[in-house]
Amino acid sequence: MNTERLYEFLVLSRVLNYSRAAKALYISQPILTRHIQALEAELGVPLFKRSTHGVALTEAGRLLSNQAEALLEKCDRALSLTRAQNLPVRGSVRIASELEISYASQIREFTARFMERYPDIELEFEVVAENTPPSMCTRYDLVFTPCEYAQLPLGVTRRLIYSHGTYAVLPPGHRLMTKSLIALHQLAGETLIVPFAWEPFGPYARNCLLAEKSTRGRIGCIKAPNIMTALFLVSTGRGIVIAPRHVRNMVTKDTFVIGISDRDCRFNEYVYYNEAAQNGAARLFYEEFRSEHIRA
Repeated sequence: MNTERLYEFLVLSRVLNYSRAAKALYISQPILTRHIQALEAELGVPLFKRSTHGVALTEAGRLLSNQAEALLEKCDRALSLTRAQNLPVRGSVRIASELEISYASQIREFTARFMERYPDIELEFEVVAENTPPSMCTRYDLVFTPCEYAQLPLGVTRRLIYSHGTYAVLPPGHRLMTKSLIALHQLAGETLIVPFAWEPFGPYARNCLLAEKSTRGRIGCIKAPNIMTALFLVSTGRGIVIAPRHVRNMVTKDTFVIGISDRDCRFNEYVYYNEAAQNGAARLFYEEFRSEHIRA
């Protein structure tokens, strides 16, 4: 099956309008019609119902539409890995990771496997405790960070690795420490310590706004320059922190880590790849990491 035809089908299945789909694909409507008819002939089933009222998916069309995006992604990953086989197995890769994500097992385990497979590629890995501005993506080959920058530097690609729930880190003797799970509204009256509170594209500031909304503003706020400072302030009883799952490996023994039930309170992990650097070794690292850990 031609992947270009499959993509054209996917676009048409979303908009259900030949004229709009052809415009989005930068092809003429008659060409799109011929391509769809050729795809239907290849599959042996009609994919669309055409009438004077418009276009609708058949049952076979709905099934293919539900699977098409995943099929295209698999093909894209397979092609990327095939190209990666011709990339150099020598060189160096500069990687930066924000402190929280450096505790992620999938990154540490993948890095160890990659170094074993490619001993002649040197990985220069730097853990960054401070904030990671968008410009950092151009100073390294790859950057792992929870930040979702609004505007990407030219030549930089962003991919979501994981999206997972958050945890509340509580000081010793806190009233909620006996709970197994808490909701944001239960934090009313508390003081929230917010790392990187000035970063609108960061998860800490976003989750702080969610906490303020859930408690109807009945929550205090202390700004902290980084997660380690915030965790120290928690241990001294200054307040609580909403943090990612990796925080369980970072806290002291006398603090408590409890899951937060609110689904909107999330912590995302992104990888930014500096394609503009044209580093073949970095491309190999990115393509193999993408194949193993990026599903979207």
